[in-house]
Amino acid sequence: PTLEEVSLYIVEAPEPRTFHEQDLVTIIVSERSKFLREQTLETEKEYKLDGAIEKFIDLQKLLELRVEQGERDNLLELALSAKHEFEGEGTYERDDRMTGRITARVLEVKPNGTLLLEARSSLKTDEESQIILLSGICRPDDVTDANTIQSNQLFDLVLDVQHSGNVEKTTRKGLIPRVLETLFNF
Repeated sequence: PTLEEVSLYIVEAPEPRTFHEQDLVTIIVSERSKFLREQTLETEKEYKLDGAIEKFIDLQKLLELRVEQGERDNLLELALSAKHEFEGEGTYERDDRMTGRITARVLEVKPNGTLLLEARSSLKTDEESQIILLSGICRPDDVTDANTIQSNQLFDLVLDVQHSGNVEKTTRKGLIPRVLETLFNF
């Protein structure tokens, strides 16, 4: 007799879980990204150009169909000088956090058993809307018995969150500040 047949306490190992296309898996999203960039720029340019016309045809004699050199006193002299200095500093800081749960669909079970997951969520309140698109690849063993997986366990995670509405519109610069920044950027 085998141990399973005679023991009162043995627990048989569960069958490995299999997934199929269109199965649903809940993804627990806990992502954070933080950016801090600083830049300093100093430039200085100086141009100097001097020039003079030494010889030129006398235009009055040219009208009489005679080609002769004109007087030196009437000739042009040119001097140009320019100096440009610019100092600029910029700081950009952003801290994004996203936590939540989203249910994903199994799009494909790869030949090696990994799962391609995709989730879409659309939320609209008043005049604000939020669209979340999430996709990634995971191992079936990483999916818990409660049918959940952490977002940090997904390979090739793509998380795209798009907001639109009045709050998003207030964060955009108007036409005049954008034009002035374009003109006086340097």
